[in-house]
Amino acid sequence: MNNERLTQYLTSLDVERGYGGNTLATYGRILGDFLRFLDSRRTSVRRLRSHDLQSYVQMLRSQRANSARSIRLKLQAIRSFLSYLGQHGAGPRGTLVGENDFRYKIEQRQTESLSQSQLATLLHSMGLQVGQASTALTHSSGEARRETKQLFAARRDLCLLTLLASTGLRISEALGIKFSDIDFADKSILILGKGKKYRKVFFDLQALEDVLQDYLTARRALSVDHDVLFVSTKTYRPLQPRGVQKALKGHLRSASLSCSVSPHTFRHTFATLAIERGANIKAVSQILGHSNCSITINLYTHLSNEHLRQVMQLCSPLSTAEIPLEERIRMRKQHLAYIEKTG
Repeated sequence: MNNERLTQYLTSLDVERGYGGNTLATYGRILGDFLRFLDSRRTSVRRLRSHDLQSYVQMLRSQRANSARSIRLKLQAIRSFLSYLGQHGAGPRGTLVGENDFRYKIEQRQTESLSQSQLATLLHSMGLQVGQASTALTHSSGEARRETKQLFAARRDLCLLTLLASTGLRISEALGIKFSDIDFADKSILILGKGKKYRKVFFDLQALEDVLQDYLTARRALSVDHDVLFVSTKTYRPLQPRGVQKALKGHLRSASLSCSVSPHTFRHTFATLAIERGANIKAVSQILGHSNCSITINLYTHLSNEHLRQVMQLCSPLSTAEIPLEERIRMRKQHLAYIEKTG
C-alpha cells in the first residue's frame, strides 16, 4: 500500500507541480529508502511517531554520514509526502508527529563563485586549448580521428562553460538545449527550467556568440539522430553532467586553478558578479528562472572577497582615496533603501 501511495504521490508531483525528472528520481529514492527503514522497524506511515523520525535522522547521521543539508532535504521530502497522504486520508494517525520533527538546523554557507580574474583565466586557457587542438589537426596525417575529436571537445567545452558563465543556466538546463530552441534572429535560446516553466536567455554578447557559432559549425557536421546541442565525443549521445564535471577538472588543472569548482559554480558566479556590477535584482531573478526575487536576494546579495577588499581599500578611515560627495550621497540612499526593503 505504501509503495502504491508513493507512486501516486510522485505522479502528482509530475502532473500537478511540474517537477523535473531529476527531482522526481531524487524524491523517489529518498522516500523509498524511508519506507524501507519503517519496514525494518516493523512500523508504517500510519503508525509513524516522533521517535521513528529521530531514529531515522540518527541513522543518516551516524551510519551513512549524511551532511546536514542532505538530511534536511530528506526531511522536507518526507514532510511533503506525509502532507499528501494526510490530504488523502492515509497519513499518520492523530498528532504523532509535528512540525518540529522536520526541522533540522544547518550552517548557512556562502555560495561559492569564481572571481572575475579566475573566470577570465579559465576561459582564456580553454581558448588556447582550442587553438592548440586546431593546430594539431592541421599538422596531422591520415584520418586524424583523435585530433578531430579533441578539437570538437575543446570547442564544445569552451562554448558550454562560456554559456553557463554568461547566462547563469543550471547545468541540466544547458544540457537540455536543442537546435530548435535557438532563435538566431532574436539571438535568444528558449530554456525549459524548473517546474516545466519556459524562459529566454540571450546570446548577443560577442564573447558568447563567437564560441557558440564556432561550436554550432562543428556540431552541424556530425551525423547524429537527435538535435540536442551538447553531445559526447565518443558516441555523440547527449552530454551528461558527470561528463561535464570530469572535463571541468581537467580544464582547471590546465589553467593552474586550485579552487573547487562544479558546473553549478558558474551559475553562482554569474549572479554574484552581475549584482556586484549593479544589475537589477529583479532582472537577475528572471534570468536565473527563480520563482520570486526573495530567492535571489537570499542566495546572492552576499559580496565576494574581492569586492570586500575593494570597499575596504576605498572606504577605510586610513584610505587616501577620495569619493565625490555626489557618489557618497547616492550610495547612502541606495543602502538605506536596501535596509528598509530587507530589514
